[in-house]
Amino acid sequence: MRCLSPMALAWLWWRGRKDPGYRANLDQRLGKIEPAPASIHGLLIHAASVGEVQAAQPLIAALRTTWPDHAITVTTQTPTGARALRKHWGDALQHLFFPVDTTSATTRFLDRLQPRLVVVIEREVWPEWLLQCQARAIPVALVNARLTERSARSYLRARGLMTPAWRSLALVAAADADSAKRLIGLGVTSGRTVVTGNLKFDQPGHPSGANNPLPHTNRPMVVAGSTHEGEESALLDAWPTLLLQHPDALLVIVPRHPERFDEVAKQVEGRGFAFARRSRNETPDSDTSIWLGDTMGELGHWYARSSLCFIGGTLIPIGGHNPLEALAVGKPVLFGPHTQNAAEVYGALARTEAGRPVASADEAILRASEWLSQPDALHTRGQAALAFVAAQQGSSASTLDALTELWVPLDPHQLHAVIEHKDGGTTTWHNPLLLDDARASHAFDPPGRDAVSLATGSGRGQAQQLKLNGHEVVLRHYRRGGMVARFNPDRYAGSAPRDSRAMREFSLLRWMKARGLPVPAPVAARQQSVGKNYTADIIVGMLPNSRNLVQRLAEATLSDAHWLAVGTAIRTLHDAQVFHSDLNAHNLLLDSDGQAWIVDFDKCDVRSGGDWKAANLERLKRSLRKERDRLPRFHWSEADWNLLQAAYTGKSPLP
Repeated sequence: MRCLSPMALAWLWWRGRKDPGYRANLDQRLGKIEPAPASIHGLLIHAASVGEVQAAQPLIAALRTTWPDHAITVTTQTPTGARALRKHWGDALQHLFFPVDTTSATTRFLDRLQPRLVVVIEREVWPEWLLQCQARAIPVALVNARLTERSARSYLRARGLMTPAWRSLALVAAADADSAKRLIGLGVTSGRTVVTGNLKFDQPGHPSGANNPLPHTNRPMVVAGSTHEGEESALLDAWPTLLLQHPDALLVIVPRHPERFDEVAKQVEGRGFAFARRSRNETPDSDTSIWLGDTMGELGHWYARSSLCFIGGTLIPIGGHNPLEALAVGKPVLFGPHTQNAAEVYGALARTEAGRPVASADEAILRASEWLSQPDALHTRGQAALAFVAAQQGSSASTLDALTELWVPLDPHQLHAVIEHKDGGTTTWHNPLLLDDARASHAFDPPGRDAVSLATGSGRGQAQQLKLNGHEVVLRHYRRGGMVARFNPDRYAGSAPRDSRAMREFSLLRWMKARGLPVPAPVAARQQSVGKNYTADIIVGMLPNSRNLVQRLAEATLSDAHWLAVGTAIRTLHDAQVFHSDLNAHNLLLDSDGQAWIVDFDKCDVRSGGDWKAANLERLKRSLRKERDRLPRFHWSEADWNLLQAAYTGKSPLP
């Protein structure tokens, strides 16, 4: 993939000759993204192109009822997919281009966005991407998954590469039972596979009335949507046959790819048809027989205005495009023999009055002429189209139910907005729920006399308790340890703000609070550039009436319930796959109610597996032994550790 990526980027640049969108944001294809602070540790939805974006629409709408918009990012592979997203959602959702599947590109992308759940639409399975997600304990769900027999055979030829990728998926929500069976055959875990139906059935129909932007006409219209090379010419050659019976009819051709618009226009002109182009805002007159839909994002509106539709990609071996957009607005459809991309949908459709398979363009035009001659029967077919779609709706709700299992007990609404301010070389982030904009700019001013210095474990930290915006908070300045601190106490190698210690801890705390973990609330974070280096500070919520284990044990023994609370808190952290790089007795707190808390998440992260968890606990035990040997009085024994361990393993001796 590293060898192929230059060719992939060159291909995108070449495609950009006709569509400049392919040349935009090429750095994002290498993982060099600049995500909004509020989107970090959020939800990522990947929809490769227009079809996947359209399929994702009902699911995105459902997810927005649970996730805040600022925590949702949508990636696409194509600029047409990006435009479809923008057309439907505007700027409500963050859009990024998906990276090429190399180690460096996917690592950069995931390190910067750090999503906590990835939802992939239909079949975008990239091995390196899945490997990197698995290493970060990021669950990946493949939804609306569709797999043809032909595609399954091609994947089997690369089973050595793809089998680990299929097995890494946390959830597969298949569009149909046949796809589910094929995916399990490729290596997807059967216990993680459910059949939720096709999301495209849940797409709302386009308005056919005043909100439709297309010019109105009373002439009968046959819309050929998403056509490919070879289909337009065949339909144009057959069209005069229909005009003999219906001379006022219009053939609307909407090519699948925008770069072919001019080519199709030349085909129409070369055959001597009088035609109008939508891109020029031309409207048909009495002599016009062809209307070229050479704009993007209006296919659903063309279908809504039509009398009947032909679905492109079915007369040639493409496999057929989505017929549901036409059916959802009550239009019967004609389609060719090549329907393997959605064989189950087309097969069911052929058994109703809503759809009819044809062998050629000539037959398609002949059937269209027959349908136009029978208006009552055509209306009945339209009602059958609506009934066909209604009978199979509900996939978005089923998919959302399945996805919920991957983020429980996450409360996405706790993923609050993040406000960013930049002033020269200083960048600050703050939580608007705890700090308003007016006070944010002064949050890191030198503390006043009422500030209280807090004890820290190693002596390196510099933490002070103060009141800010009516809240008791802790301001902590990041300081170095070891020999390097003798000549460089608090400066770190220059980096983008999002990669600084303060912002990374702020983002992690924000997600952990949404997860309900026993950690303080993030209030604000700051990075200040100092030449080629930076210094960093963070403000977190004060945990009232709390003291760390070292302070408590220096005075008295702890009760069994206290040790059990500490063990339970650590287990909660580890169950969420959070690795604490410095789990010690100074970073574990107990409040007056016996609640245990964990603090100081500098250089911590979310990681997969479980081998590191035992080492994390062992670090804590070493810190307790160290304090016992260092302090003249320290009320801790190995028996206390057994209580902590019992709570951690779920074998608490207390009821």
